[in-house]
Amino acid sequence: MAKKKFLSIAEKRTWLADIFRDTCGEYSQADKFKAMIEDTRLAMLENEAAKPDPQQSTLPGIPLELLRHLPPPLSESRQ
Repeated sequence: MAKKKFLSIAEKRTWLADIFRDTCGEYSQADKFKAMIEDTRLAMLENEAAKPDPQQSTLPGIPLELLRHLPPPLSESRQ
C-alpha cells in the first residue's frame, strides 16, 4: 500500500493537542498558543466541511438535475 502524501486534519489536530498539552517544557508558551490557534482554524475547517452542500437536493426523492430545470420563484412584487 502506498504511503499517504499528506496528514489528515485529525492527525494534525492530534499533533497540535500534544504540543498544547506539553508538561515537560519542550514547547514554549508561544508554541502552545500557536498550536491552539492552528487547532481552532482546523476545527473551523472541519465544521465547514460537515455542513450540507447547498447544491444538493433538500427535497427527498427529487434529483437535483430535475430541480435545475424549474423556473426561478416569482419575486414578491410580481405576486
